[in-house]
Amino acid sequence: MEVLSQMSEGSSKVAASREVHEDRYIILVIVLIGIFMAVLDGSIVTISLPTITGYFDVNVSQSQWVVTAYLIAMTSLLLIFGRISEYTGKTKLFFIGFAIFSLSSLACGISDELYKLIIFRIAQAIGASMVFSISTAIIVQAFPDNERGRALGFVGTTVALGGIMGPILGGYIVDTLGWQYIFLVNVPIGIILLTVAFKFLKLKEMKAKNFNMDVTGALLLILTVVSLMMFLGDLAGNYNVNGVMIAYVLVFILSAAALVISETKHSYPIVDFSVFKVRKFAFSNLSLLINFVIVFMFNFLMPFYFEGVKDFRPSQVGQVLIIIPMIMSIASPISGWIYDRYQSIYHSSLGMLMMAVSLLMIGYFASRMDVTMILASFVLFGIGNGLFQSPNNSEVMGSLPMSKSGTASSMIATVRNMGMTLGVSFGSILLSVFLINSGFTGPALYAGKDILSAAISNVLYAGGILGIIGVITSMMRRR
Repeated sequence: MEVLSQMSEGSSKVAASREVHEDRYIILVIVLIGIFMAVLDGSIVTISLPTITGYFDVNVSQSQWVVTAYLIAMTSLLLIFGRISEYTGKTKLFFIGFAIFSLSSLACGISDELYKLIIFRIAQAIGASMVFSISTAIIVQAFPDNERGRALGFVGTTVALGGIMGPILGGYIVDTLGWQYIFLVNVPIGIILLTVAFKFLKLKEMKAKNFNMDVTGALLLILTVVSLMMFLGDLAGNYNVNGVMIAYVLVFILSAAALVISETKHSYPIVDFSVFKVRKFAFSNLSLLINFVIVFMFNFLMPFYFEGVKDFRPSQVGQVLIIIPMIMSIASPISGWIYDRYQSIYHSSLGMLMMAVSLLMIGYFASRMDVTMILASFVLFGIGNGLFQSPNNSEVMGSLPMSKSGTASSMIATVRNMGMTLGVSFGSILLSVFLINSGFTGPALYAGKDILSAAISNVLYAGGILGIIGVITSMMRRR
């Protein structure tokens, strides 16, 4: 209890002493562009994989590492860079990270061998993880407490927009310019952003005097995250467990156990497990994980529904799905403003409830092939997600003192990425299970409209139930 009270007191003192930054809205735009580019590059490459596969004359099992290597490297390094930022400073790490991201994007675009492209994608992920890990912390420090929720509302919108716009922009760029330009387009954007950041991205930061890196903990953390994501990736493609998957699980269990033992004994841990004793921090992160699981279950399922059941073209699917980030772009800032003004303790819980109800509605109307009501339910889903994101992230950031803001910010980013991966895996596994139960074992798009719509409806119902669990975890942080 003494540790927790010190955290709370420290947080209050730092919050009281912070000055309002006059360039905070320019800083917000800089950070949001950095977040958008990092998220976009995690999704934009997917649609170009067939072209890349043909260009290098390889098979899909080789070319898919262009996507997989980026996601695994980025997720495994987020907490490490969050910890490092407490010594280097957040703004310096952001600047270095985006510089690495931009240079490696250029290298990706001019790669003439697949292995070089994969190596430079890993370098790109290192830069993206630097940017992503401390973006939320920079926004929190730049804005006063009474504007923090509204500012963080734009983060949720940006992440959603980056995930949705990736396939849309990727398809257009590949068709008109070639796959190389999905990377090369980052270079001029990076130059402009770094120029503006050099002038305006300046904050007064509390840095640790000594740099003490827990190398063992860092290696164990990377091994834990990599083994888990490799298992989930294989499971998403084939829900039948094989020897390789069992090996991944064993490595994950052993490395995770060793990580906990190592970090609880180390004076300067990479993962400070003591922060999970703060109820608000623990349950807010758990709720965020559930939020991203159901969002990416939804993102995974709906293209199958619109293409396989309603005969939409891929471009039409993108136009339909962009409704949600558009709704969030309005709902999230308003939600953040309301939270800043009234500090409602059940604000984000209401948002999660709306998402859960909307998934149940979409599942019901999907089984009846009623597109009009499905799109109407999209609006409710977008509003609910907007209501949830900014208050929940504010709760996470506000639950720890400012000296731990790098840890809190990187934890949000890590939970977000893990939720994305889990959502796709769960969506894929459940869809396969329901299709097999109906007697179909082939590719989902060839299942037939009735069978596919019924299977997708059942998965959406499961997502709605998971959302209700998220409502409970969201409320428990205030118990």
